[in-house]
Amino acid sequence: MTFQSNIRRTSSYQSIAQDSRVLSANPYDLIAVLFSELRDNLDLMIESAKRNDSGKTFEFRAKALTILNGLDESLNFEDAGDLAQTLHTIYTEAAKRIQANVGPSLIERVESAREMLHEIEKAWMAISPSNK
Repeated sequence: MTFQSNIRRTSSYQSIAQDSRVLSANPYDLIAVLFSELRDNLDLMIESAKRNDSGKTFEFRAKALTILNGLDESLNFEDAGDLAQTLHTIYTEAAKRIQANVGPSLIERVESAREMLHEIEKAWMAISPSNK
């Protein structure tokens, strides 16, 4: 078995595990999965940028922005009011930082976006229905 086939097999297992989590998730858990995937993609984007792998950096950027857009679109402005507006503002700022030009400041900007979003993820996890 080659190294590449091991990577493909591992990736396939991870994809199946992720699909299973999504299919069995309630709405709260789906948002938690999105935050987890967003964090993972930002971490991978940062690592790719550090290796100067622009192809992978753009790939993980696109995935992160898609997830971030999904989180933003899930906001309920009628029920959540000011909170939804605040989250929208944070998501918009994070997207701007993630879209920074490739270069030395890219890593810093993405790391700052990751920290902003991680604070929201921690708050989301703290209000878990299973914590009540």
